[in-house]
Amino acid sequence: MARLTALFRTYGKYAFLLAIAFGVAGAIALGVTGVMSKLYLSLLGLAVIFLLLWGGWLWQRSPGFFGRRSTQSGANVIASTLAVLVILTLINYIAFRYPVSWDLTENQRFTLAPQSQSLVSALEEPLKVWIFDDAPSDQDRKLLQNYQRFSDQFSFEFVHPDRRPQLVQKFNVQNKGDVFIEYGDKNQLVQNLLSFQQRQALSEIQLTNAIANVQRQETPHIYLVQGHGELSLNNEPGGISEGAAALENLGFVVQPLNLVTDGGIPTDADAVIIAGPTRKFLPPEVETLQQYTDQGGNLLVMMAPDADAGLEDVLEPWGVSFDPRLVIDLSGAGSVFGLDPTVPIFNRYGNHPITEKLQGAIAIFPLVQPVATTEKPQIEATTLVEASDLMYATQLISEDLQPNPETDLLGPFDVAVALTRQGKEADSVNGTETQNESDSSSDNPSEEIIPSPSPAISPTLSPSHSTNQPKITDQEGANPNEGKEESPTDDAAENGNNENDQAKTESKSYTPELPPAKMVVVGTTAFATNAWFNEAVNGDIFLNSVQWLAENVDQPLSLRAKDPTDRRINLGVRRAMVLGWLTWVIVPLIGIGLAVFTWWRQR
Repeated sequence: MARLTALFRTYGKYAFLLAIAFGVAGAIALGVTGVMSKLYLSLLGLAVIFLLLWGGWLWQRSPGFFGRRSTQSGANVIASTLAVLVILTLINYIAFRYPVSWDLTENQRFTLAPQSQSLVSALEEPLKVWIFDDAPSDQDRKLLQNYQRFSDQFSFEFVHPDRRPQLVQKFNVQNKGDVFIEYGDKNQLVQNLLSFQQRQALSEIQLTNAIANVQRQETPHIYLVQGHGELSLNNEPGGISEGAAALENLGFVVQPLNLVTDGGIPTDADAVIIAGPTRKFLPPEVETLQQYTDQGGNLLVMMAPDADAGLEDVLEPWGVSFDPRLVIDLSGAGSVFGLDPTVPIFNRYGNHPITEKLQGAIAIFPLVQPVATTEKPQIEATTLVEASDLMYATQLISEDLQPNPETDLLGPFDVAVALTRQGKEADSVNGTETQNESDSSSDNPSEEIIPSPSPAISPTLSPSHSTNQPKITDQEGANPNEGKEESPTDDAAENGNNENDQAKTESKSYTPELPPAKMVVVGTTAFATNAWFNEAVNGDIFLNSVQWLAENVDQPLSLRAKDPTDRRINLGVRRAMVLGWLTWVIVPLIGIGLAVFTWWRQR
């Protein structure tokens, strides 16, 4: 025992070094394995044992060591340091276990768009992203991890093309950098990350659109009416090529349509867009559009305030019309962006799938007119975009921009509306009406049955269906029966004829219930042009409207991902030289001069 005590007194001072060594070894073991293995726990236990031995050695060597003021102060410092280390460890553990981040970029570049979040959250089957790249990007990995946070059904894998030839053959990979998504038994190419030997980042826009496309059962067909001065599909600022390209990226097929030369509206049309006509439609074209909506077709109508396209007969059955007055914004919000009052900024939206997720965002509608609605049977109208109390619509703009309550329309009022016709499905309508007509004909064989509209859509003008027949009179305008004696038999026959005529009139005035259909009406076309499409949420309103019309979408449509804002500055040669002299010469010389002046004064 005395021998052990002597050894302890001699070598006990080295126990502290051993405690540090075992502690460091345990930390390395935990960092390498990532789990609290037996090796880690053993090393940690040895570190604690040697630390206690070192404390006993100090106690034995100096019995009053722990009672000294210096020892107590040192112990307090050590305890405070250990407490801070424990707190920092807990904070890091919580941050690792429950990660939270704040995206401070202007357009939320590192945060998934609401549309991407809702789309991934609604996945019903496993979806996997395959990236065939021999040099994976950390930026692409972080983007895919953001997707993965919203659904367990989402997964991804980076594949080296040379090491997995069976996968290369399965997906028919043509180039390194190809990105595919696999959903059930379908796969689709998203993009290529190598363009002209330059690496590109994985695009959230393209990936989200591909996820939506691969889940779609059928490809929607959208037709843009042309031939009346509508927005063209070219790349000019006044064209609509940006909107058409965005629809194609969503998986839609977009084609121009001339109602006369193309023989009417194709049967595969899921929605028809009338974007800013400046000339009137021909009567056969108007009738074609009427037949299309009567048979369940969906229509998007965008009209500028000074346009007269002659579409009143198409819009009137839906209880919607344009007010040709120009909307003026007195709020001054546009001045922040250098806009005049004829370019209003809107931030009030209706409770509708098109705009429900846009609350709080702004839309810029240049040269917009009000849209008026009236109640119609089976038609449900919902506000999409509403003018504020600081807006009014006028035909004559005064110099002081003050509204005239007697002639101007004061806000709030609608500038975009969505309409839904609540009808029966086509098969149900045809079956019900056929049965009604059969019963009616059996009760009154002499009654004429008015056929339901033909399913064929033709641009030609059909005969009028008016049931108002002109009265037959002679050239003098006299009644040909005047002066004749009326017998009781004639009176009875006349009464019978009157009853039959009344029955016929009631039958002819009966309108069969039309199938369900949808329509969106916007009081401007400029918001969807190439010059304004990517401003604020203009593009989202356009795309959401088309998607709501073409697909059976009941859930809210969200904001889409935006391309990062290009903040590069293009400097000319002169400005570049000035900037170089400022940073490399003038600013350093000012610093040196101030230092020399300070030294000279102190001296």
